[in-house]
Amino acid sequence: MKLIPCMITIGNFICGLLAIRSLLFHDIYAAAFFIFVGMFLDFFDGMAARKLNAVSDIGKELDSFADLITFGVAPSMLAYNVALHSISFIGILCTLAFGICGVIRLSRFNIHQSDFPTFIGMPIPFAGICLVILSFMNNNNSIALALGTCGLSYLMVSKIKFPHFKRLTVENSEARRWE
Repeated sequence: MKLIPCMITIGNFICGLLAIRSLLFHDIYAAAFFIFVGMFLDFFDGMAARKLNAVSDIGKELDSFADLITFGVAPSMLAYNVALHSISFIGILCTLAFGICGVIRLSRFNIHQSDFPTFIGMPIPFAGICLVILSFMNNNNSIALALGTCGLSYLMVSKIKFPHFKRLTVENSEARRWE
């Protein structure tokens, strides 16, 4: 039972890899599908770990690696395949910036913020999903997508506070249990 949360996290990681594979064959819709399935799995891995009393440092690290692939690498490659490729060098820089800011954000979170009541900087799953949506909204406008990619990259490493929805959900369910 204690392996279930890690298996869910590995499912998230597999979704990221399948999204990247889909992009190699220019199937952006399959890539977006796998990123959204990864988001679904990412939402439930921590919940499963808490419910099964299986929270661990290994699970936390696995979650960060899976999030980097599914919400950092795959969405930035999707944005590149959709439109950023048309502005060659700048498109590559935007793609790299998103991945680099994502890994910095995850590293900073693991070291300093995992126990905070709010996120400092935009969480990478939220940024990744926003980039997927922006990619489909701006598939003919590479400049707008480049600006959106850079904006999301900045938000991940910024000092702006974002609500911790998972923690709010857990705290609210705990409060309801004791009412």
